Amino acid sequence: MKIDLEIMDLFKELEEIVEHAPLKGLTRKYISIDKEEVLSIINDIKSLMPEEVNQAIWINRERQRIINEAKEEAQQIIAQANQEAQIKAKEGEQFEENLKQQFDDIVESSEVVESARLRASEIINKAEAYAIEVREGSLEYAEDVISSVEHNLIETLEMVKRNKRELREG
Repeated sequence: MKIDLEIMDLFKELEEIVEHAPLKGLTRKYISIDKEEVLSIINDIKSLMPEEVNQAIWINRERQRIINEAKEEAQQIIAQANQEAQIKAKEGEQFEENLKQQFDDIVESSEVVESARLRASEIINKAEAYAIEVREGSLEYAEDVISSVEHNLIETLEMVKRNKRELREG
């Protein structure tokens, strides 16, 4: 409490110096004060300030310094990321162009095209041969089934004829 009163007395003293200072200039807006006296009072006020106030001032300055450093670092990171993104985009475009050119070269290459044609021809020939084989196998199977049915029908007809004779004779 004593410190607060002393600080208030020093502020009052500063006010009196300013109020009683002689006016100067044509508009009489300026005053003349004793610089040494005012600075001495300001130093007295600073010495009476509680340590917490000085710490708060220091903390505030440090906070602002850290914020400014963080902003600068963030701007640098963003700028670097933008540069890297541009580089990657250019590399991607070049890679895509190279792939297209390689694809075109491969397609236009007569060896690759001819090899693909030969392979396609081989596959078609094998497929046609397999189809003929399956068709012939199907015909043989159908003929075997029909022959078996015919044989069974003949046996059944023979049995019916025998039964019919036995009924007449019977």
